[in-house]
Amino acid sequence: MATTEQSSGFGEGPAEEMIRRTAREIAAEYDDEYWREVNHEGTEPDAFWQDCADAGFLGAAVPEEYGGEGMGIGAMTTIVETLEEHGCMGAGMLFVVTPVFGSITLARNGTDAQREQYLEPLVKGDMKFCMALTEPGAGQNTRNLATDAEPTGDGYVVNGAKQWISGVGRADKMLLIARTTPLEAVERPTGGISLFLADPADDGVECRPLDTGVPAPETQYEISFDDYELDASALIGEEGQGLYQMFDTINPERLVGAASAVGAGKCALRRAADYAREREVFDAPIATHQAIQHPLADHYSKLEAAEMLVKKGAWAVDNDGDAGAAANMAKLRASEAGYDACDFAVQVHGGNGLATDYFVVDLWKGARLGRIAPGSSEMMRNYIAERVLDLPRSY
Repeated sequence: MATTEQSSGFGEGPAEEMIRRTAREIAAEYDDEYWREVNHEGTEPDAFWQDCADAGFLGAAVPEEYGGEGMGIGAMTTIVETLEEHGCMGAGMLFVVTPVFGSITLARNGTDAQREQYLEPLVKGDMKFCMALTEPGAGQNTRNLATDAEPTGDGYVVNGAKQWISGVGRADKMLLIARTTPLEAVERPTGGISLFLADPADDGVECRPLDTGVPAPETQYEISFDDYELDASALIGEEGQGLYQMFDTINPERLVGAASAVGAGKCALRRAADYAREREVFDAPIATHQAIQHPLADHYSKLEAAEMLVKKGAWAVDNDGDAGAAANMAKLRASEAGYDACDFAVQVHGGNGLATDYFVVDLWKGARLGRIAPGSSEMMRNYIAERVLDLPRSY
């Protein structure tokens, strides 16, 4: 995929066109049955993941000096959207838990030694990541984290619990977020939080799978840390500044999630349009009725609008701008538009929409999850209200 030529104006240039063409070629190798086995039966998507690595997709946002493509978040969102649009259900989640949580975090905040050790295996597809952030008592109130990483003479001792953590079972390394200074001892509640490299298989870490009922390539877990010891070299970035460093991860996470929602919505609409052309009721294809045509057109146009917000947010990240507002707006609009598109696709199929053979019910379930994570629609609205419209804090 190696190319550094970017579009210089509105639309997509040669680099984006090459990305989309390559992503379509990869997607064509994996049919619905493959993704049913991955999302329902827990089959490892190793062949797909290696194809993505060989195409340079896993290193899209990794600097070239570490074996990446150095193309940025714009390229990654294009990759994810295209893969999802062409039936690779769950590709967005796979890209979030490893290239975003792993590669982007380390590329932006890791030490030289951490970058040297981990980025190349991540780019080559030889290593997988996860992130342990969400807690039972904190949810999306990250400042209220209770997991404690107490500094010792030569490292840290971690105690606490995490919940709804994606992909722990196949992860080689974990991005762990914990408090190194108690909440009552910091001047601001956003301080005293640090990032660490942890290993889910270590002693002191207990992982238990959760059953969500949502087809996905990554199982959800709850994790307990019981006097888990970390060496000082496990610290990522500066101690106590982890929440601020997390924005380098959170904004790309939301944008990749938004791109996934756009792609899944387009996939559902194309399947609905194909079905509507073939399904005849009262001696005519249902595609001839405006009750089908107009909602399909509306949903597609809303997805296109959401895609423009994704591009804006990715541009802000790649150009060191303030990406928070664009990332939150993109995530809000894309997850809502993606869900509505998938929901209507099920409706177009009627009873067949609930049959797994038609795949749209899986897309619908995944799209419903997208309104909750990464970052709920309500939290996206809170951010926009407070940070963009300057309204008083409501939570």
